[in-house]
Amino acid sequence: MKNLLKRIGVSIFGLLQGTLGSYLALLGFAFAFPESTPDSKDYEEDIFFVPSGYIIMFVWLVVMITAFIFFRKNKANLLSFLIAWLIGVGGFLVFAFISH
Repeated sequence: MKNLLKRIGVSIFGLLQGTLGSYLALLGFAFAFPESTPDSKDYEEDIFFVPSGYIIMFVWLVVMITAFIFFRKNKANLLSFLIAWLIGVGGFLVFAFISH
């Protein structure tokens, strides 16, 4: 029973990291690399968010690396995390393209 609850928790973490983590990583990328030019009127506002974009992407990377380090000991947990993460990324991409 304890193993089953652990796998369910790992899968939920993978789904959340796949959906919300992908959203935050994309948001961080958009903040870190704005498409405005220095002569546009929104340039100073866009540049203000660049450090937060780098921080968001760094936090996402740390969470992913930490998850792989924790789950590498048990291949079943790593596999359930990766499958759930891929499903979450797929769901994020479908939502992103349908809503746009």
